[in-house]
Amino acid sequence: MPLSGGDRKAQVKAMRDARFIAREYFRKSVLARSIGELKIREADRLFCDAWTNVVVWGGVARNSPTIGQAINGGRPLLWVQCKRCGREPEFDLRLLRRPADTPVHLLEAALFCEPCSAGRKFRARANLLGLRPELLPPEAAQQKQGQ
Repeated sequence: MPLSGGDRKAQVKAMRDARFIAREYFRKSVLARSIGELKIREADRLFCDAWTNVVVWGGVARNSPTIGQAINGGRPLLWVQCKRCGREPEFDLRLLRRPADTPVHLLEAALFCEPCSAGRKFRARANLLGLRPELLPPEAAQQKQGQ
């Protein structure tokens, strides 16, 4: 049904207002999502730090964060210690081919010290010590100090 002049003007004004409101809601949704993602990242970081403190001081390694939470929280390095030689290497969780929802404490069964295991019947296991933040490469640290 065709609209008359006054109705047409009212419809155009209502459509303009609706577009303005939609843009405003979209802007607010983007802002809320970014704030939410920052809060989730902070929560993941705090969870990783809490779990690391419990494990370092001799607590049980269960109820660990997942690989995805560790990466999202800025703690992508898994810190382990060989039971035999005492070496403390770090493994980058981003390089593992495991699902992101795998708890970190389940990786302990797959960790072995290669130098201690070479030429032996049983491979030397490693203990979990926690999660660490990624260290900056030396050239990136120099650039950061220069600014």
